[in-house]
Amino acid sequence: MTAGQHVPHTLHGQLAPAPTRSTFWGRAKGSGSFIAGTLILALIVIAAIAAPWLAPHVPTAQNLTGGLLPPSAEHWFGTDQLGRDVFSRVLFAARTDLALAFTAALAPFVIGVTAGLVSGYVGRRTDWVISRVVDTVIAFPFYVIIIALAFALGAGPAGIIAAFALVGWVGYARVIRALTASMRDQEWVRAARGSGLSHIRVLLRHVLPNVLPQALVLFMNEVLLIMVAIVTLGYLGLGIQPPTPDWGTMIADAQPFVTTKWWLAALPGLAVVLTGVGLSLTADGLGDALRVRDAGGDRSASRPRRRSQCRGGVPAGAPRGNPAPLAPLPTGAVRVQGLAVSTVSAGSRPLVAGVSFAVAPGGTLGIVGESGSGKSLTLRAILGLLPAGVSVTAGTARHGGRIGMVFQDPLTALDPLTRVGTQLGEAVQAAAGHAARQQADGVGGDVGVGSERGAGASRGRRIRALTAGERAARVRELLEQVRLPDPARIARAYPHELSGGQRQRIVIAMALAARPAVLLCDEPTTALDVTVQREVLDLLRELRDTSGLTLIFVSHDLAVVASMCDQILVMRDGAVVEAGPARDVLRAPGDPYTQRLVDSVLQLPPLATAVAPAGLPEVAEMLAGPAALQACDVTISYGHGRATVAGVSFDVPEGGALGIVGESGSGKTTLARALVGQLPISGGSIMLDGAELPARRPRELLRAIQLVPQDPTSSLNPRMRIADTLAEVLAQSPRTGETGEAGARELLARVQLDASIASRYPHELSGGQRQRVAIARALAARPRILVADEPTSALDVSVQAEIIDLLHRLRTELGLTLILISHDLAVVHELCDSVLVMRAGRVVETGGREFFTAPHSQYGRELVSAVPRLHQ
Repeated sequence: MTAGQHVPHTLHGQLAPAPTRSTFWGRAKGSGSFIAGTLILALIVIAAIAAPWLAPHVPTAQNLTGGLLPPSAEHWFGTDQLGRDVFSRVLFAARTDLALAFTAALAPFVIGVTAGLVSGYVGRRTDWVISRVVDTVIAFPFYVIIIALAFALGAGPAGIIAAFALVGWVGYARVIRALTASMRDQEWVRAARGSGLSHIRVLLRHVLPNVLPQALVLFMNEVLLIMVAIVTLGYLGLGIQPPTPDWGTMIADAQPFVTTKWWLAALPGLAVVLTGVGLSLTADGLGDALRVRDAGGDRSASRPRRRSQCRGGVPAGAPRGNPAPLAPLPTGAVRVQGLAVSTVSAGSRPLVAGVSFAVAPGGTLGIVGESGSGKSLTLRAILGLLPAGVSVTAGTARHGGRIGMVFQDPLTALDPLTRVGTQLGEAVQAAAGHAARQQADGVGGDVGVGSERGAGASRGRRIRALTAGERAARVRELLEQVRLPDPARIARAYPHELSGGQRQRIVIAMALAARPAVLLCDEPTTALDVTVQREVLDLLRELRDTSGLTLIFVSHDLAVVASMCDQILVMRDGAVVEAGPARDVLRAPGDPYTQRLVDSVLQLPPLATAVAPAGLPEVAEMLAGPAALQACDVTISYGHGRATVAGVSFDVPEGGALGIVGESGSGKTTLARALVGQLPISGGSIMLDGAELPARRPRELLRAIQLVPQDPTSSLNPRMRIADTLAEVLAQSPRTGETGEAGARELLARVQLDASIASRYPHELSGGQRQRVAIARALAARPRILVADEPTSALDVSVQAEIIDLLHRLRTELGLTLILISHDLAVVHELCDSVLVMRAGRVVETGGREFFTAPHSQYGRELVSAVPRLHQ
């Protein structure tokens, strides 16, 4: 593996097991902290509740002639200076202190959670006022203010409860406020507001259940804090008053005898410690049990293993003694023979089964197939970076020379808190160290997956670190190699300050740091707009041609693979179904599955050779019929009046479909959010049926225009069943029709989903299923206009075709007006009657379907010509 590469936090395709229902108790049983903590706490609580029956003596009964007795059969913990039985007093003190701690924690919990919810959700002045009160209270030392309040309010339970009600809520308020503020702009919260739900319902039904797990963890920690404070107040004489048993007063009474009668202070102190440990472990375990996990539940399954079980090209399971050395491969060659990858679970189906292929030095192989076909897992087996719980069980995967990998999502491959130059410098240093160790050990470039050869001579030897000047020079060289302008500025930047295409180039540069002979590319252009995609593909071609790199390219986009690769491997369910030269496989597929994939690819018509006359025709000239939705000189500004969208105008007739296209950052999604009422406009107007929409739309107008967000997962509440998500939106609609679970099932049928989906949670669904549920959720509001933001982004071609067919059918059956935002021009061509092209927040071209063959603007022509074609 090339040094410096980061592994994404989530793995795709076959790495996730089939969806299973992960319950609270199922997760709790797997948490050692929860089991240990609840066991300790349960024993203490049971002892406290049963104190009247377990205590051998009356805790307040005095025997002045039997004082300060050591532990014995009659008095298990001895007696205090007044002759009272210490064991009985410890039991009753647990009853007193725990009951008071839980009671005193309730008021801060309710006050703090309520304040945090309101502050984070409402924001603005309300947030400012609550936050300043929280800051003021937190400014005082906790114990100082508690002691002062207890003294002012009076010793005893009432004073303690009042003191904590006044002070203890601020911890909840600060945490819950931060969580609520981050959720306020989540797509599923926006979708709930957009479907007409009241703010109170959104808070109680959507936000509260998602912040409650953290609030409950804080509650358990707060009980611990309050219990310690109660003991402290008792020690100071401001807590529980005699003769009621209390651990704090028992420790205070034992202070004069701490060196001679150790048990008087140690045993109550031990009870405090054990209770604290039980509460702390329970809080940690509660956090694990209440956390909603992705499909599969076990996060450990996503952690990569540093070594595969296929060592040095020896089949897994072969004798480990002294295997015969395999002949080294030429630099840049890749050979996979009979590769099988499975989970450690007994009897599980192989994730990859019997995959074989060979790539010559400098060659390019494309691996295609739907999600779950085993594409990415095959790459990771070659790299020797399999996740925990997954191993090579048969076959070999070998490569000649060094190997690097470009991961799918550059944001997960880059540290968001570290400058790009620093990350590249670390990759360069690690690559230099790896090269030095190989040279010291006499190891060539022929390395099997997970090989442990070369662990001898360099072991224990210190590798010389590169100087700062050497690292900087190599970083600059890499940035120039991937054609990034102004390398000095890019090196100083953080990942979030760069565009998607620039981040992808940085990831490629990190993979090139070790000068690999083989480069593995896992969906390197997914979700990039067509112009940036073309730039990244051109870069990879240039690296292949100038450096002789061997490329193995994984993608679900057959057109991209056709433009890049000499050979194609088609995978399904972990097995190879077809392989051969790219031209032959795509023009004359031999397998029905390959034929289905090829048939699912959307094609644009040929681009006319002659350039159309420049100009910006009026949209109204291209559209017939009365306008359902109009935008007139719409301007949207952020921050200090900077216009993100400036002067955009269009209209869409009833039942029509408008496609909005443009590169990332052109303002497409910002415009979509303004159309559905999620963002205010700073100029112009948006009109529905000729009537201008107000800045604060009533519920019926919010429901009339619904948004399908780009990421379907983000629009669904992770703690609500699909049926509940759909039913609550249906209940808000004033129109007639099925409601409740029956209505939810009817909606699922309309988007061609099985009724069993209704009882599942979002993380238990596939990407295509989630996309259909997101569409169903928008339809639940019974809208007239549907705004779909990248509804097919990152979906397999076959699933993409299904979503397109679904949108076609919904337009016909429901008479929906569609506004489609996409960087995929083929999808827009398939679905839309007219096109609006945006760049830098402005409209550069409008047109009908003739746009795809004869764009009027130079930028429009660049967009259309950048689209990869399946058959060149």
